[in-house]
Amino acid sequence: METLKGFDVEIELELVSPDSTRFRLEARLRTSCGITVLFGPSGAGKSTLLLAMLGSLRPARGRIGIAGRTVFDAAAGMDLPVRERRVGIVFQDALLFPHLDALGNVAFGLRGKDRRDRAEGMLRRMEAGALARRRPSELSGGERQRVAFARALAARPAALLLDEPFSALDAPSRQGLGSLLIELQAEMEIPFLHVTHDLGEALRLGREIAIMDAGRIVQSGPVDSIFSAPSPAATRSLGSENVFTATIVRHFPQEGFSEVDLGGTRAETGLLDLPPGSRVPLGLRAEDVLLALEEIRTTSARNVIRGTVEQVDRRGPTVEARVLTPALFRVIVTAAAARELRLSAGQQVFLLIKAHAFHRLT
Repeated sequence: METLKGFDVEIELELVSPDSTRFRLEARLRTSCGITVLFGPSGAGKSTLLLAMLGSLRPARGRIGIAGRTVFDAAAGMDLPVRERRVGIVFQDALLFPHLDALGNVAFGLRGKDRRDRAEGMLRRMEAGALARRRPSELSGGERQRVAFARALAARPAALLLDEPFSALDAPSRQGLGSLLIELQAEMEIPFLHVTHDLGEALRLGREIAIMDAGRIVQSGPVDSIFSAPSPAATRSLGSENVFTATIVRHFPQEGFSEVDLGGTRAETGLLDLPPGSRVPLGLRAEDVLLALEEIRTTSARNVIRGTVEQVDRRGPTVEARVLTPALFRVIVTAAAARELRLSAGQQVFLLIKAHAFHRLT
């Protein structure tokens, strides 16, 4: 069977913990050769999936294809060992050898006369050349992760797995490493699979996203498409957050707000500190959106947006309405409010949203 140049996975695996708790993973994932984000809450099975792809866990059934090559096929009896899969991995903890300096860590495991040159070159590419002679105890968290990335990439892997490598870093370190990660993937042209439970990070880094919940991938596809129209199963992982990749149109500093384009829908937010034309991930809690059946002009809400109800779902004591404006908004109201408004698909409504209800996800 021909594989994709990204990840092509369809496996089943069951783990039993020391207290006899069973966890079942049933994962189906197909991606292109770019950065794919694996998103979901703790315990969803994200790290388990990565370890199976790496070769540290053996699935009971299925097949794993990585960068155009089959590395596991239960039906065919194929199970390449870790060293033959040519898959790099970076964890939340850099896991550097404490007795080696940065250069020694990156060069460790490399073969050939040029191993030192390759290690030095990758350290420089990770903007960590000046750290070559320092030991891990002398490095900050962000510096240790740069060395860990250099070590993984210097081996010239066919693919790279990233298990929440930014979660212990401060915001500037996350931003800097994230930007560098995007550049490196474009240069090396190998697939990256990046695990995170941070919405802003998922939007900044991912071209595609797979949302995981309770051992299953419940939705996958282009990031903007998934976040703008999550499936009911995916909303359990996303929570009640509306997520937009907004483009800044202009600023009104004296008035204290910015105008953004949410993908065909203009909105006003609190004043943003990026230049016009910048893309910025914004969140909006579904509970922070008010619904009205008529346009209301005298209100402190800066946004009064006309839309059409696309779907209405009862969720216990609350009701979620999906409203197309053309950007899609999820709105959560009480069952009583939904009944009084007689919410139904096809109904015209108006969304009332305060400017400061939008918040940056970075």
